[in-house]
Amino acid sequence: MLLLIPLAAGAELVAEWVTEARVPREADWRAAQQYLRQTRRDGDLVASAPLWTDPLARRYFGDLISLADAARPDATRYRRALVATIRGREHPDFQGWRETAQQRFGPITVRTLENPAPAQVRYDLIAHLHPPDARGFRVLGNDSLECQWRTGINVMGGGLGQGALAPPNRFTCSNEGWNYLGVTVIEDMEHRGRQCIWSHPVQGGVMATEWPEAQVAARLHGHHGLAYEAERGDDEGHIGADVELRALVDGEEVGRSLHHDGEGWKVFDFDTLRFANGTHRLRIEIRTENAGMRHYCFEGDLR
Repeated sequence: MLLLIPLAAGAELVAEWVTEARVPREADWRAAQQYLRQTRRDGDLVASAPLWTDPLARRYFGDLISLADAARPDATRYRRALVATIRGREHPDFQGWRETAQQRFGPITVRTLENPAPAQVRYDLIAHLHPPDARGFRVLGNDSLECQWRTGINVMGGGLGQGALAPPNRFTCSNEGWNYLGVTVIEDMEHRGRQCIWSHPVQGGVMATEWPEAQVAARLHGHHGLAYEAERGDDEGHIGADVELRALVDGEEVGRSLHHDGEGWKVFDFDTLRFANGTHRLRIEIRTENAGMRHYCFEGDLR
């Protein structure tokens, strides 16, 4: 029995050494940062794997990662990604991408990945969410109230449990602080930030966003979801009402998608080929049976 004590102690020392060897040092992150700075091209996405390393990536590579990159809806529009990887783990956004190079910095391997079929985005809804490119409406029955574009609004809130921050520039649709159309970032059910257009539905009505001269392509591709604190339900398992997104081009419906709590960041993809290669009026309508705690957001592009 006494012989087992030094053996156990030795095993613990070996395990500790192995663990420490797998943990990147400050110098490893700094070396990877320098390599990324020299290697990155315009349009490249800088990321890390596995997902839980994202805060570390933003700490060391923050000036190489824009807000739009950090809170991207997906990675389909990127041609190339530089991914700082530890422990041989993969990132779900880059499944099927081809590795063209790798460089090691201690336990960190920076992998260069190429997208085999990058999307050709013709019109991004978030980029055009401002006058004169876009308009917003709150529709109750036969009354359609146009939302007012305001800039430089004082931003209030933030911190744990405060939800998505309202942007300083947005379409305000009533005196209620939550009733606006604007670009924000929500935390999805996987605790990933998602940049999107806040469009909290209204009771008995419709929140509508229009792009009068959208450059329509073959498909309308996007995602929608609710902020984590609204979608996860309460401690007794109660969930909120479904939220419906309906898309119309020149008044003709091209698709709709129903979001149910628990589905997380949900993709939608509508056929718009019959309107392609021209400018048309795109309208996105959001409705629900019960608007309580529907901290809803969507994004999309024409590709």
